[in-house]
Amino acid sequence: MNTQAFDLHKVRIESGPLKHAMELNASYLLNLEADRLLSRFREYAGLEPKAPHYEGWESRGISGHTLGHYLSGCALMYASTGREELLSRVNYVVEELQQCQRADGSGFISGIPRGKELFQEVKAGDIRSQGFDLNGGWVPLYTMHKLFAGLRDAYLLAGSRKALEIEIKLGLWLDDVFSGLSHEQVQRVLHCEFGGMNEVLTDLAVHSGDDRFLKLAERFWHGEVLGDIAERKDTLGGRHANTQIPKIIGAARQYEVTGEERYAGISRFFWDRVVNHHSYVIGGNSYNEHFGEPDKLNDRLGEGTCETCNTYNMLKLTRHLFQWDALAAYADYYERAMFNHILASQQPVDGRVCYFVSLEMGGHKSFNSQYEDFTCCVGSGMESHSLYGSAIYFHSGSALFVNQFVPSTVEWEEQGVRLTQETAFPENGRGVLRIRTAKPGTFAVKVRYPSWAEPGISVKVNGQAVSADARPGGYVTVEREWQDGDTLEYDFPMTLRIESMPDNPDRIALLYGPLVLAGDLGAIDAPQDGERALASVLIGEREELLAGLRPVEGKPNTFLLQGIAYAGDLELRPFYRMYDRRYTVYWDLFTREAWAAAESGYRAAVEYNAQLEARTVDFVQPAEMQPERDHDFQGEHVGLGSIHNRKYRDTWPSGWFSFAMKVLPEEPVELAVTYLKTSQPAGGFDLLADGRVLGGGRLESEELGKLETLVYELPQELTAGKTSITIKFAAHQGRKVAQVAGLRIVKRL
Repeated sequence: MNTQAFDLHKVRIESGPLKHAMELNASYLLNLEADRLLSRFREYAGLEPKAPHYEGWESRGISGHTLGHYLSGCALMYASTGREELLSRVNYVVEELQQCQRADGSGFISGIPRGKELFQEVKAGDIRSQGFDLNGGWVPLYTMHKLFAGLRDAYLLAGSRKALEIEIKLGLWLDDVFSGLSHEQVQRVLHCEFGGMNEVLTDLAVHSGDDRFLKLAERFWHGEVLGDIAERKDTLGGRHANTQIPKIIGAARQYEVTGEERYAGISRFFWDRVVNHHSYVIGGNSYNEHFGEPDKLNDRLGEGTCETCNTYNMLKLTRHLFQWDALAAYADYYERAMFNHILASQQPVDGRVCYFVSLEMGGHKSFNSQYEDFTCCVGSGMESHSLYGSAIYFHSGSALFVNQFVPSTVEWEEQGVRLTQETAFPENGRGVLRIRTAKPGTFAVKVRYPSWAEPGISVKVNGQAVSADARPGGYVTVEREWQDGDTLEYDFPMTLRIESMPDNPDRIALLYGPLVLAGDLGAIDAPQDGERALASVLIGEREELLAGLRPVEGKPNTFLLQGIAYAGDLELRPFYRMYDRRYTVYWDLFTREAWAAAESGYRAAVEYNAQLEARTVDFVQPAEMQPERDHDFQGEHVGLGSIHNRKYRDTWPSGWFSFAMKVLPEEPVELAVTYLKTSQPAGGFDLLADGRVLGGGRLESEELGKLETLVYELPQELTAGKTSITIKFAAHQGRKVAQVAGLRIVKRL
């Protein structure tokens, strides 16, 4: 590797928003009851639980995954802070797991319901595998990966030799499960999400010195996905995003241990595709957990954007790649995602975290309960907010890389140097690096020159300007004989800029330096009317936009947007600080002429929808959780997205979906369906009511030139005497269902 990250024990964050996030997370870790997280481990080992298990995911088939995250989170936070009470938690959990393992006697430990029986079936060749289901269990190998990772981190970061011993026995048990399976059988197993098992088994091979685990890691090569990536094919569209990212982290670790270039190629190609072709402005990716087609993000906005686990894992992958290639582009992405997604996903008062970080225009963040939900992102949050120190500094020979601008200290023992960074970042782009050394030494300090930095940067050593012979997206390198007390000052000017959607230049986001800005649209519980739905509309020329932003006195990085927003003057502030308000990150920018045309269409649509509402018997908004539950949503190979603040459902080839909708048993009714206007050529799917194919619909209205509503006749003999019918959209073989943005049963005129 070209560079190495500093051990977390050697880095201390001193102040600032990242320090605040860490403190909230440490309090949360210490408030959790380890015995409740261990409850099902003891139960399934035949021991008496010491406390009842938590609810949420910990009471379901994925129970046990949180304990692995918790063990990692405590170990990471101990390494990052040195707090002994966190070390005590690690040691207690490890001791309890050892008791469970001894009670079972086979090396197995798990909090998974029916876990041992499930894996015995797999060992015998009885394999029933779907995307999230293996022999009736909810992603059991995914859950096992968290346990392996927790034990690894307890060993590496908290010095627990006992954790390694437990992990070795668990690894040997798993090796026995897979030992008699053919390649084809293993591939069937891998059809169910398995986390990063190839990563933890590769690590276990290194830590134990036992190559059996390296061979077992190689069996987790998921050919269906990794084969395409190895051939530099982006076939991620439609795939569950966070199922894939840990596989690539595992491939990266396999490259580091084996030197096999195939794994390196997979890792670099995947990173480039996700970061540069599947990611939103905040650095996150996916919509409702799934990738879409590359560079097609415009219609995939809503409350389900940017699963936080995904970015936690993308940052893990980025740390690997930076150590190989030492490219500033990796550090630029890390900064973007760390401040605008990971930090933004934590509620800054009580420390709750988001599952999805909503980019819905006019949406808001929804935070999981800390003690009732225990989703995957609650678990990864325990780690994310413990390891902010992991990517600030790197070293290579006689060079020290300063990748992130964070008030912090690093101990560079090989050079006998202590470096302290003093900065108010991200409030501004200025900082000072102070060198403490027992004796003079010659080495290079390489300070990242951010890609967002505008001309006019300044670098000084001991107050004297030095040449910054570098460009944005590179490094400013100062190599000299450093004396105790020397200083290096940097000043990277932060300015406003615009970034556009890759597939719509007029849907834009606003940034200030590295920070994504969000427009404050008011209290979350404020009424939302038709006018409010246009709060994300900007009317004017592009060059007017930045000129219309004025700094708000006394509020760092906060601006007043004047004279261009449809909703009037709005305050913009860093997205990571927006947590209790409705907001928009993406804006639709219209020229005055274009808006005049769009506004008239909008008014007509509002009037039509008011009339339709008066006739409505039942309505379902696709791609919203509660309405879909209320209407018994079913489907296979289904997609979803959002455009112009309207969510929609569609399918991948040959897919289908259906809703149960109310009808009137004694009155004639019709079905009104709103589609994306150009989403699908006619004839690509059938629309059925209780199994009967409906005829063509008549066009009733258009909205914003993008949506159209068609009304279909429902024969009265089909609805007579019924209170509900099933409306089904079924794609023809190899074709897709159109993007369906709304369904209504309406009284016939």
